[in-house]
Amino acid sequence: MVVLVSACSTILGETPVETSPDGGETSSTSPDGSTTEPTTCIRFTGDHSSPIDTGSLATDALHLSGEAFICADDVVVVSSEDLNEVAAASQLAAAVSGPLLFPDPRLAAELGRLDTRRVHLVGSPDVNVPSGAEPISHDITSAVDLAKETLGVTEETRLPSTPDSSTVVDTVLAIRDADRVVLPQTAPSGSTTPAEPTVAESEIVTGLAVPTESPSIWIVDAAKPATILLAAAVGNSLGASVVAIDGEDVLGYPEVGVALDGRTGEATRFVGGAPEGGAWELAALANGQQVPGGGFHILPREGMRRYLAFYGHPDTDALGVLGEQEPAETLERMQGFIEDYGGDGSQVVPTFEIIASVASAGATDDGDYSYEWPTESFQPWIDFAAENDMYVMLDLQSGRDDFLSQAVQYEELLRLPFVGLALDPEWRLGPEQVHLDQVGTVTAAEVNETVNWVADLVRDNGLPQKMMIVHQFRTSMIQNRQDIVERPEIQMIVQMDGDGTEPQKDATWSQLLAGTDDVHWRWGWKNFFDEDEPGPPSPESTMDKVPTPVYVSYQ
Repeated sequence: MVVLVSACSTILGETPVETSPDGGETSSTSPDGSTTEPTTCIRFTGDHSSPIDTGSLATDALHLSGEAFICADDVVVVSSEDLNEVAAASQLAAAVSGPLLFPDPRLAAELGRLDTRRVHLVGSPDVNVPSGAEPISHDITSAVDLAKETLGVTEETRLPSTPDSSTVVDTVLAIRDADRVVLPQTAPSGSTTPAEPTVAESEIVTGLAVPTESPSIWIVDAAKPATILLAAAVGNSLGASVVAIDGEDVLGYPEVGVALDGRTGEATRFVGGAPEGGAWELAALANGQQVPGGGFHILPREGMRRYLAFYGHPDTDALGVLGEQEPAETLERMQGFIEDYGGDGSQVVPTFEIIASVASAGATDDGDYSYEWPTESFQPWIDFAAENDMYVMLDLQSGRDDFLSQAVQYEELLRLPFVGLALDPEWRLGPEQVHLDQVGTVTAAEVNETVNWVADLVRDNGLPQKMMIVHQFRTSMIQNRQDIVERPEIQMIVQMDGDGTEPQKDATWSQLLAGTDDVHWRWGWKNFFDEDEPGPPSPESTMDKVPTPVYVSYQ
């Protein structure tokens, strides 16, 4: 039997060692009133919020050890090759409140710095144990037995021989709760090599994205199960909880946002590397504001979603169907279309597309031939959309003004998670042009200025992804369209915006789609109740277009 006798209080962030006036150590009092012997090393609180991203599991472990421990009587060392052994070693490290380390040329120096008394070797790691430290060899079972004995655990959970997502999840939760031990098995009988881990990222993300009252959260990519176990072992000593994410689809798991529970900044940290764009995505998760229909993406990675919009201006019926009735009646009128457009199994999100700036036949007071309606004009529609899980698009007909100058006037509304922006180049004039004398045009450079501003607004405010639309029915309407920038904060849609007979509309559709197999945007389609002849294409015919439109509006 191994008897653990601790002479070193190693965990940073605990109550500091008290000293007498002459600088000597004093005894401390435990919660039950008893006194304990003076410790042999002082403790301090460090910054545990900076990312740990070295590209090496062994180096990550050394960084965490150096950050978390001044000294450690017990250190656990394991090879990273067998996930079963790592799972057992991580539980043992949490039980003895010591670092979890991996073989590395710098390991001997770290063991010396820690003034280690016992080095627990799980499996057969290649380690030179410094003189003065006792090497203790463990197989998986003895490592788990010692963890159970140290924690006073009497029950165990046995899992299949091949570690899978459940093994990782249960092991981490056991470390967090410190009230049970998960016992991984060795490789199947007769096997000469450790079983390959079978890890389902989505299951790990779901299993570890649980609400927690821990003061800090350590975030790890679910594709790195050994790093998850490392973070759980050391995080347990510091009172941190581990949350797994899918590094390629951070926003795909709303339950992670529940686990983060509004934490941002120093309350969260990455261990083992942050995904590209991770800061914005995690801020969006922590804020918890989702788009209508659920989640943080305009178009979810899994399943189908389509937006069905009525277009117009609230104060007039001359600009489209939206202005022909009040918000509640508009939604009621949309119901039949919502059912039809969900016929292919898509989730349909009802949408108000509101013309926020209206093209003017004559010069306006500011000379831009565009009247920018005040935001309070749309407030009843905004409020109704918020109450009914609807999306809202603000449409700009900017005249001689540029789109960005008008977009910033609606920043207050664009800060809402369910409000996006549409640009209508048909009504974008040159310095000497007037409406209806020609079809307007916009450069990709001007579109990009607006895209980047909206994307930055999303990023800086931790908003979910936002929809942007550019209308088009002639190739000349968007100059250098292929240069429209792609930003992860934005779901860009190019909408075919022409009226006429269905064959005419199909011809426009084909023309706009020519040579666009690899573009990053998706496609929308617009129908006209009055201008299409003999009437708008049916929902079934509209959905038969290739590619299938993800945004369909009616004017």
